[in-house]
Parts: sequence; C-alpha cells; structure tokens
Amino acid sequence: MPDHDDGVQLQVQNVYMAFGGVGALKGIHLRVRQGEIFSIIGPNGAGKTVMLNCISGLYKPQRGKILFEGKDITSLRPYQRARLGFSRTFQKIELFRGMTVLDNIRLGRHLHLHANLWSGGLYFGRAEREEIANREFIEREIIDLLEITHIRNQVVGMLPYGLQKRVELARALALQPRLLILDEPMAGLTLEEVEDMARFILDVNEDPKWRVTCILVEHDMGVVMDISHQVAVLNFGEKIADGKPDEIQRDERVHHAYLGEKEDLYVTRR
Repeated sequence: MPDHDDGVQLQVQNVYMAFGGVGALKGIHLRVRQGEIFSIIGPNGAGKTVMLNCISGLYKPQRGKILFEGKDITSLRPYQRARLGFSRTFQKIELFRGMTVLDNIRLGRHLHLHANLWSGGLYFGRAEREEIANREFIEREIIDLLEITHIRNQVVGMLPYGLQKRVELARALALQPRLLILDEPMAGLTLEEVEDMARFILDVNEDPKWRVTCILVEHDMGVVMDISHQVAVLNFGEKIADGKPDEIQRDERVHHAYLGEKEDLYVTRR
C-alpha cells in the first residue's frame, strides 16, 4: 500500500546535501502526516533551513528523494511545487517593501488567476470575476483572520517588524496552500506577537476551512512544544530524534545537543 494512504503527505527519504564537501544533511528521513504541525528544531548550523530549501525546491538534494502524496517531486522547481500547494515564509522577510500590504498579499494569488491577456487587459468577463473573487477571499479569509484590516493600505516598508511578519504569512496563505512551510516565524517578535503568531498557525491548521499541514522551523521551544504534533531534531546535519513533543522533552540526546536543562522545555504559551 502506498505510504500516503496511511496519512503521510510528505516524505523525505535518505536526503543528502553538502556544500564544499561539508555535509549539511546526512541521510535525513522525515514523514509528515496530512493535517499536522511538524516542527524541525536544532542548534544553529544543524541543517534546518537547508532541509526547508530541499522541501520547497530551492535546493535539489544530491542524494535521496522527496515525495508528496506518494509522487516523487525531487526534481520539481519551486514554482512547480507551488502549483501542488506548497507555500512558504522565510527567516529573513521577503516582502516588496515599497508596495502596500494588500498588493503584497494579492501577489500570493497569482496561481489562481486564469484570465487571458485579452480579458485581463480590458478587465471584463473572466478577469473581472476573478479579481472580485480574489479580493473577497483576501478580505474575508486572510485579512480578518490575521487581524490586519487597519494596515491593509499601508506601505509594507513603513510597518513594524512584527506586522511585516504577519503580512508575509498572509501572502503565503493567499495561495491557499496544502503545505505551509514556516522558517522561524517567531524570530524577532515580542512575547505578545509570538502568542498571536502561534494562534494564527493553529487557526490555519485546525480550522476546517483551511486544515493546512505545517512544517515549522523554530527556536522558541515553548511554542514548538505547545503547538506541534510531531518534532524532529537535527544536529550537524543528522536527525538525532523524531517523536511527539513529550517524547522529545525526555530525550537525553536532545538535551545534550541543543535544549539545555529540562525545565527549559516546559515553557508553554497557552
């Protein structure tokens, strides 16, 4: 029976990646089930972002495979994975700073635009209907969800860092992803902003209107242990642990590699 039939949506099989002879990923295996929040943690340089780049298609592994719903996507480019429903935020914010919040979010809808050059240029028929539908979706399902109505017409570059992070999540959601890849969404945020971001991630994961599978790289262990269904731990390019948050909290290899004293693991945000 195919692996995706047991609920596994994404598989990373024996993936290797090296740069200049230095192994960034050394035979990594991951299994992400549909509808879960799967977190990848580890110290700086462990290979977390490299792993996300392989999953999203920015890097092609030198060995191994990546499968999505049972299909080999190892050679697909990022735009091809976007068509399958992959969407992503970045550790360093990648927004168009001179554009408004609304225009940045609209860019995430590009795969849902199908009007031809003729109708698009004259703005009638299919082009007009698509524009109205996309605008309604953004307003109703994204701007309201992320509580950014008050900044919708502001220029992104003039916004505080925390709100820019929220706009980047909004743009990723505009694609209506099936798999949402989040690279340190809590980095640089205040405690209140972290709590809001964690709530938004839970909303898109749990709300029946979304039910998005999430792959999360994050250093805030309180958030990771509180919202994740499954956690994988990388260290020097190797996976040293993989399990439910309570199992990871008890794993001595994880403590030695990254997390420090045990009491640090039990900080929660709820």
